[in-house]
Amino acid sequence: MLFRSLLVVVFRVLMAFRRSMRSQQESRLHAVTDALTGLGNRRMLVEDLDDAIEIASEADPRLLVMYDLNGFKAYNDAFGHPAGDSLLTRLGQNLAATVAPYGRAYRMGGDEFCALLAPGDAPIGKLAAATAAALKEVGPGFEIDAAHGAALMPSDASSPSSVLQLVDRRL
Repeated sequence: MLFRSLLVVVFRVLMAFRRSMRSQQESRLHAVTDALTGLGNRRMLVEDLDDAIEIASEADPRLLVMYDLNGFKAYNDAFGHPAGDSLLTRLGQNLAATVAPYGRAYRMGGDEFCALLAPGDAPIGKLAAATAAALKEVGPGFEIDAAHGAALMPSDASSPSSVLQLVDRRL
């Protein structure tokens, strides 16, 4: 009887620990994910930039591209916030699919996105332009496209804050 009671207690403790770990993982995911688009958020980008800067070299650089949507405010004003949220979600998915072979897409907030890429042999200018094109949508009465700025690590910048400042200036 004592053995059975002890097994029940151990089982309950293990189940509580498992639920706690799952809850902690979910909280972590929510902390680094944009709720609207499902992309990584600024916090995740900064964490990933730390890792990228450590491994980036002249022979194997990393590219950070920041995008700002043109025409989004007018779209939101004309079609409403729910339509604007749907547009941001679609564009975020387009960007994520386009950058997937090279890296990860992030939503910085509002109408700003980022991509952190390992370009390999891909021409950097063409890669930046192709990812910006993923953020374009045209329809009746609207046209959305994206301005972008880019920086190469380690040659252009060697810290997360300096690379973010540089791409923002270049934007």
